[in-house]
Amino acid sequence: MASLLPARMQARSRCLAVLLLTAGAWLCFGRGGSAVGSPAFAPVGRQSWREQAQRRSKSPVTLEAVNDCTTMAGLDEAIAKTAADTEPKVLVVSFSTTWCGPCKLMDPKVKELSEIFSEKATFLKVMGDRAGTDGMDIMKRESVRTVPLYQIYKGGEKVGSISGADAEALTRTIEEHTGMKAKK
Repeated sequence: MASLLPARMQARSRCLAVLLLTAGAWLCFGRGGSAVGSPAFAPVGRQSWREQAQRRSKSPVTLEAVNDCTTMAGLDEAIAKTAADTEPKVLVVSFSTTWCGPCKLMDPKVKELSEIFSEKATFLKVMGDRAGTDGMDIMKRESVRTVPLYQIYKGGEKVGSISGADAEALTRTIEEHTGMKAKK
């Protein structure tokens, strides 16, 4: 029985290592105490978090492409700007919450679209459950019942609304109202 105990412990630690690595945790179980993020444990074909941060810092677009909207006055001002003679004339408002999985999946796509259409559209994000903001009041006023929801404003009026995580529909609607094609 004593000889089985180490084998059982080894099997359990291997199972735990596979489970944690499968879940995306980069933990070090190797010999020699290699640090997390070392080349031995770097994901194949992907960049480490350090490389990603360095690439982002060298990116020509360093400003936030999607701005947070925390007050009703800020949203009203952005909508009013679409009616003025200034550029950009299209406003895309993203309604979401911190717990919404589809919202989190759409965030990178919305950021990409905001960079593509940066000359023709402004992108705002309203978080309904973030403390210290008017997010919930804005969502009530705008009759938001589901998230993610994307509203398109042009000329001071709401001209489109896309409900759900439908990146293609959002892209088509933005293309339609900006008169610009997204580069694929």
